[in-house]
Amino acid sequence: MKYEMLTFVILFVLIPSVISLECYFCNSNDDENCASDNIPDGYKHHCNVTSEPYCRKIAQTIDNIKSVVRTCGTKSGSKSCYKTAGKNTASVCSCNTNYCNNAISFNQQQQKVMTMISSIIILAITMIFLR
Repeated sequence: MKYEMLTFVILFVLIPSVISLECYFCNSNDDENCASDNIPDGYKHHCNVTSEPYCRKIAQTIDNIKSVVRTCGTKSGSKSCYKTAGKNTASVCSCNTNYCNNAISFNQQQQKVMTMISSIIILAITMIFLR
């Protein structure tokens, strides 16, 4: 019975983060609020984690016009952030936690470490109480 309860607690904690992803979804060409770091709640969007398992922020300059696009993404690539060079430039960052595409910079490794530490703490607490 103790292990069944432990399994239930682990699934209860981990499954919601796996089956859903919420991202900000906007384009500063349509609304300048999209370029700010304080994104309005109206831009919250549910992404299909099967086909678009990442949130993405793209800060780009095309023909000397700067814009920010926040969206769901299909793949992260080998790095969580990368930049393109040339006449038209872009800084593209991908992440996989809710509303993570709101920040100026991303640190996906820190997010993974915090998730792992939180899971270990929950597991340890659960095991202590199930004794």
